[in-house]
Amino acid sequence: SNLHSPEYLEVALPQFCKAMSKLPDEAQARLAKVWSQFGLTHIRRMMETFQQLITFTIVSNDYDAENLVNDDETVVAAAMCLKVVFYASILGGEVDVGHNEEEEDETDPEELSLHELMGEERIYRKGPRVDPVETELGVRTIDSTKPLIPFEDFINDSLNDVLEMDKDFTFFKVDGESKFSFQTCPFILNPITKNQGLYYDN
Repeated sequence: SNLHSPEYLEVALPQFCKAMSKLPDEAQARLAKVWSQFGLTHIRRMMETFQQLITFTIVSNDYDAENLVNDDETVVAAAMCLKVVFYASILGGEVDVGHNEEEEDETDPEELSLHELMGEERIYRKGPRVDPVETELGVRTIDSTKPLIPFEDFINDSLNDVLEMDKDFTFFKVDGESKFSFQTCPFILNPITKNQGLYYDN
């Protein structure tokens, strides 16, 4: 309950976030379920605490094409913690998962993509389309009809200002195991940044 205090912002909170971000997906999902029962005031305070840490770390450093925000352990860890709060907000709000079982995969398994035809499927793999924490929870963002906290409150403008989307997109599509991509936390990105991602995808 004291983690939001300014005195913990530079040392204790980053260490807490780094430890929490290393939890397995199953544990993060369980944590999201527990937090979802805490109520709006508590969940919003946690969201604001992690957002504050991300913003404080970004404004305290200089990022460029050589020194990427993707390599900042504190920002990455706080974003991953924010993801748990994001799912807690969905679970604590109104959710409709009834349509999930009715949906069928419409893709033809025999249909090959351009990269597969060119033998480049290993280089340009599709990347994680479903978040593993989402899978553990059995709920998707699209299932949320009314989250506790509006989706737009999770967007961090400071992060969007320094994110090199061309590099981030490469990490998301090609180098996901060794480099962190903020596209695995799309709730934190604004529409302009997401649009850049679609541009590189095209």
